[in-house]
Amino acid sequence: MTPEEAIQPVSDKQHLVVIIDDLPSNLLYFNEALNGFGYRTITAENGKKGLEKINAMLPDLILTDVNMPEMDGYGLCEAVKANPATRDIPIVLVTAQDDRDSLIRGLKIGADDFLIKPVKLSELEARARNLLLVKDYRDHMKSYTADLETQVSLRTQELKHAFQELKTVNLQLKESILDTVRRLSTAAEYRDRQTAAHIWRMSHFAQVIAEGMGMPEEFMDNMLYASPMHDVGKIGTPDHILMKEGKLTPEEKEIMAEHTTNGERILSGSDHPLLVMAREIAGSHHEWWDGNGYPRRLKGDDIPLDARIATVADVYDALTTERVYKKAWTPEEAFAHIQSESGTHFDPACVEALNKSRDMILEIQHSQRHLEHVA
Repeated sequence: MTPEEAIQPVSDKQHLVVIIDDLPSNLLYFNEALNGFGYRTITAENGKKGLEKINAMLPDLILTDVNMPEMDGYGLCEAVKANPATRDIPIVLVTAQDDRDSLIRGLKIGADDFLIKPVKLSELEARARNLLLVKDYRDHMKSYTADLETQVSLRTQELKHAFQELKTVNLQLKESILDTVRRLSTAAEYRDRQTAAHIWRMSHFAQVIAEGMGMPEEFMDNMLYASPMHDVGKIGTPDHILMKEGKLTPEEKEIMAEHTTNGERILSGSDHPLLVMAREIAGSHHEWWDGNGYPRRLKGDDIPLDARIATVADVYDALTTERVYKKAWTPEEAFAHIQSESGTHFDPACVEALNKSRDMILEIQHSQRHLEHVA
């Protein structure tokens, strides 16, 4: 129902009027008159009995005398307006007192209109019709409001359900993407036995550095899941180069460097933020802050921030991990080295975040020593 539909003429229902007066002649007069106007009526000879009938029948209009035994018209009016079930029923007070104080008193306690005795039939008909018209409009709007609230409630439940379904779909999508991450990282692991522990540590280092830089939670989460794919391009690197224990020749270095662009190609074709970040890291984690890195010799802020963070995390873990061609550096030596290359190899802001998060970095290393032994 629209608001326009709610504001319609009075319904065709036969309205019920309660008439209350202690004089039988007045009851008869008003009863016959209102029946003649087409209304149903109920009568009561005092306020107490009238109130009982009002509460039981819930009429559309109350016509009551003011001066009555047991409960006068003012007391009846107060009782009706105090009851939530009856307070919207219009009340007409009939009185012989044509004085301002009586009228004001009646209005203050909730009376809707007055009739002064002797009551003319034309005036009675007009007052009754106008009050019932207002009540019908009010009932229409109450019904409309209730219907609207029901519809809003239903729509709200539907939206909550749809949101929950969307949330479930997003979780499934995220899990699917994370499964892709795990599979690609596992593929790299098969090429290098030391990769498993390395990618776990460096990805957590990267998340901690991002946190130290004050990055949003979503960015930090993506760093955790995207950075393990930084070396996924090594899947295409020949074994004799990847597994070589000695120094690489210039030609072999060129081939090894191709793992950055290979990783970009492997991770291309998706606009999901996680895979976009993974692609940027794979392609740029060997770029240097001063422009002396590879594959594009990017410089400063031209290097994606996620790649700058991953570079620091990757190098720190490489320095503190034993390899066949070198011993592991102590954390103090690694921190000092990275600090010394702040502004050349590394983004100074990333180095500052690493130093600020030293305790967390060391805790991650300590907790994952067993992975290194397994590898």
